[in-house]
Amino acid sequence: MSEKFRLMIIDDNPSIHQDFIKILKTESANEIDKLSVELFGETQNAPDLPQFEIDVASQGQDGVKKISEALERGEPFALAFVDIRMPPGWDGIETIKRIWQIDKNIQIVICTAYSDYSWEDTVVHLGKTDNLLILKKPFDSVSVRQLASALTTKWMLAEKTRDYTSTLKQQVDDKTLSLQKSLSLIKSTFESSSDGIILTNLEGEIIDYNSKLVTMLQVPQFILDMRSEDKFLKYLDDQSEEGENFLKKMRELKHHPDDISIDVIKLTNGKIFECYSQPHKLNDKIIGRILDFRDITKRALLEQKLQHQATHDTLTGLANRVLLLDKLKLAIKTSQQCHSSFSVLFIDFDRFKLINDSLSHLAGDELLKIAAQRLLAAVRSGDSLARLGGDEFVIILMNIEKEKDIEAKVGKLISIFQEPFNIENRQVIITLSIGISMYPKDGATVNELLRNADAAMYAAKAQKGNNYKFFTAQMNTENLAILDKEIELRQAIAKEEFFLQYQPQIDSVSEKLVAVEALIRWNHPTRGILLPIDFIPLAEETGLIVFMGEWVLRKACAQNKAWQDAGFPPIRVAVNVTAQQFKQELSFVETVKNILQETKLEAKYLELELTENVILSNLEIIRTAAELKKLGVIIAIDDFGTGYSSLSYLHKIPLDRLKIDRSFIQHIQSNKDDEVIIRAVIAMAKNLNLEVLAEGVETLDQLNFLKKNQCNDVQGFYFSKPLSANDLENYFNQHTQVANKKSQEGE
Repeated sequence: MSEKFRLMIIDDNPSIHQDFIKILKTESANEIDKLSVELFGETQNAPDLPQFEIDVASQGQDGVKKISEALERGEPFALAFVDIRMPPGWDGIETIKRIWQIDKNIQIVICTAYSDYSWEDTVVHLGKTDNLLILKKPFDSVSVRQLASALTTKWMLAEKTRDYTSTLKQQVDDKTLSLQKSLSLIKSTFESSSDGIILTNLEGEIIDYNSKLVTMLQVPQFILDMRSEDKFLKYLDDQSEEGENFLKKMRELKHHPDDISIDVIKLTNGKIFECYSQPHKLNDKIIGRILDFRDITKRALLEQKLQHQATHDTLTGLANRVLLLDKLKLAIKTSQQCHSSFSVLFIDFDRFKLINDSLSHLAGDELLKIAAQRLLAAVRSGDSLARLGGDEFVIILMNIEKEKDIEAKVGKLISIFQEPFNIENRQVIITLSIGISMYPKDGATVNELLRNADAAMYAAKAQKGNNYKFFTAQMNTENLAILDKEIELRQAIAKEEFFLQYQPQIDSVSEKLVAVEALIRWNHPTRGILLPIDFIPLAEETGLIVFMGEWVLRKACAQNKAWQDAGFPPIRVAVNVTAQQFKQELSFVETVKNILQETKLEAKYLELELTENVILSNLEIIRTAAELKKLGVIIAIDDFGTGYSSLSYLHKIPLDRLKIDRSFIQHIQSNKDDEVIIRAVIAMAKNLNLEVLAEGVETLDQLNFLKKNQCNDVQGFYFSKPLSANDLENYFNQHTQVANKKSQEGE
């Protein structure tokens, strides 16, 4: 054997020490075997001894000390032979007690030659243990060797067992600790979750739940103490706004344990929860169910708010276009099912723009809110009211079959708006234009009903408002005609079908050409040359006037610079400007500045003509005109005398020139009132240091009257009709020659 064991011999007789060493040491044991053969002629069946490291002590105290020191060094003794009698010190019983206090695993053999200590007496003193044997003296070598071999082997096996047990215990402790940590982590996560969680088994028992579940759902503790899933779900269902729906859904999942469900529960206390239910699995086997409750009250309320904002007008709180379309679809479906009809009222406020322009947009918004409340108060519970945008509203009147019933309703709406609105301490009256379409007579779809009601509304507005119109097929025909004209106009711009003509403006005294007015013309492919009166109103209505006005301005400036570069005497070019050009997104001043820089025309050779109505429609135009004046551009009032009667703006806007409207010039010598007006305008202009130009001069008598009253600048067919750029160059040459000849004759 390769094992090596430490043995302790405690005996007061040194010769006994030597006997044990001889018997147990391997070399000595071999010699004893040889001697036995020589003496007895046969070999004893002695065991194959392990290696022993033997230490001895003559007294119990000394032996105990050595055993203790060896244990501290990590070199414990496996076996101790202890003599029962060792005077004058401890006897064997006391020594063994002391040894086992130090090392309870050491094997002990009591060596005794006396009979005063029987086995029973020994057990009484030392207790019953399998670590103790008694060896009677005298003993033979074979018995000693067998005992030593067997007991050390037993000690070794016990040590290995203890080591293995200790290793197993450590592994178990480590696994237990790891499991405890995992469980602690899971429990901490379970408890720290912001969701309320509950676990149930397949038998419907509550296995576990976290504290958040209790506080979140406000579940009474006695419900949870019942450990009944059904009782818990029944409690939640009783608190739900929807009655037994949630309980029913959860019970259905019992028949489909693999299913995952997400349900929303609205409680009567206003709280809203999302319940995520999934199977609880262990090793892919379903052992129960997990219910996860999440408080989504804030999110749900926010979604409701966003949904409301998406379907309602922010200013008035009424339904918006999105919700109106849904309501119209529902109205059509309902009417189809019930074989009934309904009406769509398209409402627009008359002259609402005047409120915004005069009082401010805030005042306009306030009026809209009050007006919306008036309309809402007049709508029945089964009807619908929506704001499309701006000052446009739509009412859906359900279950109205006869036109006279609709007229009565519309009449009531118009009448309630006769009461003034108190806006910014002003009593404001707004009237309505209402267009009416009926389902299914005037349309079978949402778009048709709205489009036709809108067309009827414009027909009512065309009759000065405060009126209503039922839709007729003729309205669509008229609208299509307008649409066709708009398409034609847009195509004309793309195809460059517009061109300019120039009408000379003459100094009546010197008869020299001082300026020209640029006039736009449309070379229509089928209708020939069209004058501004044929297309400018439509251009203004569609907004195309802004593009056209900029084109005229650029074209006129470029042509004037071209005449100057060709050597003709420098003159001004006059261009008419509309209110919409002044209100365009890009500053009109910047537009004029850019065009002058682009064409290299000096600002003093450009004259911009505005009408009185343009100036008075927006006070911002006065500020813009002042900025244009700073550039050096000439500012003129066109068609003077035909607009608003107030002349106060003449002091506010930096004018250079007044153009007397042709309507006054036509009646010279036939209407004394017009002559008086002309004299008054000329006198006023002189006092304001303004130039005066008379438009529409067609006869010599008209010219003489104007010259007599010191109106020097004139324009009209008497001198020339509007000319093309090339014809004007010829006019330049001829007129210059005539003017020079008259000048020489005068000299």
